[in-house]
Amino acid sequence: MPKSKTAPVLVIVAAIFVAGGIAVYLSRQGSTAAPSDGKNVAASAPSVPQQPGGARIRGAADAPVTLVEYGDYQCPTCGHYHPILMELLSRYPGKLKLEYHHYPLIELHQNALKASIAAEAAADQGKFWEMHDLLYEHQNEWAPNPNADAIFLQFALQLGLDSNRFMQSVRAPGTRDRVLADVTRGNSIVKGTPTFVINGQLIPELPNLEGLADHVNRQLVALGK
Repeated sequence: MPKSKTAPVLVIVAAIFVAGGIAVYLSRQGSTAAPSDGKNVAASAPSVPQQPGGARIRGAADAPVTLVEYGDYQCPTCGHYHPILMELLSRYPGKLKLEYHHYPLIELHQNALKASIAAEAAADQGKFWEMHDLLYEHQNEWAPNPNADAIFLQFALQLGLDSNRFMQSVRAPGTRDRVLADVTRGNSIVKGTPTFVINGQLIPELPNLEGLADHVNRQLVALGK
């Protein structure tokens, strides 16, 4: 079990694109959170203003409980939570959906932004979640690799994507824009990755599987489900 979130050294606060230029990142020191079982924190969890749009949804669109994740594909703690979230979704079919937002910590993780862009490029061919899963399942392979782009292209081929279209999407400024829009949404609440929000309530600590399930159950009870 991880002991803390991966804390960002830099947080993306603005993106300026001129003829396909580079995003500008400004620094802010992050904080860490200790793991917990997720219980007895719901009452004190702060509310998060709704910021619609831009998310990738996994699960029934009309599920009454929404678990929002701000994640970094190169973050080891996010990688640890990937199978936990898959198990959680399997426990609550039709009742829980996952809403994923990108939050690459570029100062800590050299390939994180590239990985998010690869996921969005795959989304242009309808394969976001398939690429998402490969990125987390094979994190140890591409994360330290100085030529991670070649691995991402291999993932695209493995998924049956058109390689030319994939690379065009990777290079398109609009693809990077989508990632940076997610970061802008998260800037006011994210102190480290992963950050979880359930039905508008920030989960201040990192629960284990049963702790997350407890959060879901509390929401279902509150909604009369």
